[in-house]
Amino acid sequence: MKLNFKEKYLIILIALCFVVIGLYYSYAIFVTKQLQENVVVIKSINPNNSLKVNGKNNEIEINSRNNQDITITFDNKDSFNYYYLVLVKGIKTGVKVQSNDQVNGIINGNENKSLVVHIDNGTDEKVKLVFTIIMSNNPDIDKEVGYSYINSTFNYDHSHANKPEMGNLKLIAVNYHKENDKEGYWYKADVTNEKSIWYDYDNGLWANAVLLSDENYKKYQKMDIDTPIEFSDVLGFFVWIPRFKYSIINNSNYTNYERMNNVIFENKNNHTGTVSCVDKISNNSDKHIYSEVCSDNVYNRICDNLSTYTHPAFGNKNGFWVAKFLIGEGEKILPNVPILKKKIDEVSSISTKFNNSHILTNMEYAAIVLLSNSQYGKTGNEIYNNKDNITFTRIYGNLYEHNVTGCSSEYSVYSKNFITEKTSKCIEYNDLTNLSHYSNGVYYPIGYAGAGASSTGNVNGVYDLANIFGEMVSAFVASEDGIVNTNLKYYDTYSYNDYIGRVSSSSNIYNLYRYKLGDAIREHFRTFNENGMWNGGVILQNKNTGILVRGGNGNPNDVSVYTVSIEDISLSFPFRIVLP
Repeated sequence: MKLNFKEKYLIILIALCFVVIGLYYSYAIFVTKQLQENVVVIKSINPNNSLKVNGKNNEIEINSRNNQDITITFDNKDSFNYYYLVLVKGIKTGVKVQSNDQVNGIINGNENKSLVVHIDNGTDEKVKLVFTIIMSNNPDIDKEVGYSYINSTFNYDHSHANKPEMGNLKLIAVNYHKENDKEGYWYKADVTNEKSIWYDYDNGLWANAVLLSDENYKKYQKMDIDTPIEFSDVLGFFVWIPRFKYSIINNSNYTNYERMNNVIFENKNNHTGTVSCVDKISNNSDKHIYSEVCSDNVYNRICDNLSTYTHPAFGNKNGFWVAKFLIGEGEKILPNVPILKKKIDEVSSISTKFNNSHILTNMEYAAIVLLSNSQYGKTGNEIYNNKDNITFTRIYGNLYEHNVTGCSSEYSVYSKNFITEKTSKCIEYNDLTNLSHYSNGVYYPIGYAGAGASSTGNVNGVYDLANIFGEMVSAFVASEDGIVNTNLKYYDTYSYNDYIGRVSSSSNIYNLYRYKLGDAIREHFRTFNENGMWNGGVILQNKNTGILVRGGNGNPNDVSVYTVSIEDISLSFPFRIVLP
């Protein structure tokens, strides 16, 4: 069949379109590939390479109360060099894995390496360990979620979290001993974390310490490890939050689904995140009002799941000690104490009592939430990992009608819904009764009744983060001229005269102009009807300028770590402190 000129022209035009489309997608694939190749971590072993433990596969079992030396060998069968990192999965609290050989470094092309690892299983059960190796063209290799580092020293923690800093704070390291589901006691822990367990972030055991008077501090300093701590001697309980960066998961849009933050602990006060941000506190004359401007110096733009951000709560600090409970009456930081409420300008005298501490900032609150919603917090706690309904990993609220520190309102076992009304019962912080939800003839684990209200899902976490009245954090929405009238030393600032959340009539999606990266507001915000991450949390603007309140707003329905509101600066709210 003979084609006329127009038909030939049309065919050529269509062919050119396919060529252009093909080139476009080829380029897109190329850019994506280049972006992926720049990722710090190559997540799996190159199929051409091999890893063996004692000459067999990469798994090994160690019997209870036993120890063993093993040999790990791996081959690089490629012709080019790799940076490498050997990791292990399956370490339980009480298991030590140590190698004096180099578990990270460079392996040359067509080279093999061996290293000796000592394993000490101090638990009462057999432990199965799985080893892997990450190879990368970048020396800054981050571990994969679910895996642990192999220590160069004999230490119970394998996360590489910064060691808690005790300094001159008159802190005594403590850990909790469970006697039964509802009883136990705190005891003096080994500050070296070598002879007995103080902390183990890979298994959700965050470091705890008690603040004591001069006299009691001297008394406990002389006492042996494992000595019980008397509550009457304690001014307050504190929890160590180690410095970390995290992977950005929701920068490009305002929707999110339930997933875990990938947190990477940083060494000392290093800034290794790819993202940096600067304040841009603007007034209402701007067309769009932002509180900061952020950029990525590696990917040229902030890329979800690729960009990482050194959390701004830490500044140049290695970590911080935060009050385990809200401040209670008598200015005590203990469980089962009526919650104290104060105005923001009244907290200075209380802070001075606790080593010139400061009220928790918005970013510090958010850092705790992000860490809780990571492999190191409640979200990573296996006893809440019910695949039938992952919302069990949410921090349970404190809805006790008498407003007492450390209470949990647990979970409505039968309806699979969180309690959204005040309760007449305070389930205490150390109630480790293990709950289950019964559905279709199957019992699904829900976790601990009382400790479910902590950031770790166990006794070692931070409590009262979600409660009826929330907690005042040191963060302000500036006035129109960008000024915040406060004499507080530490505070976060947001720009003036723009809703923290504004509903778009066309899509019901929140436009969060005034958020700041890392504050766990926009990043963890979902869509529709003011629902936040994990189907909870609301954003309220009761004032154009004022102070931020997190975790609750007076409405039992809104008790969630993803609830935030702007309130009158002259009102009184619960609060907690951070040691200097």
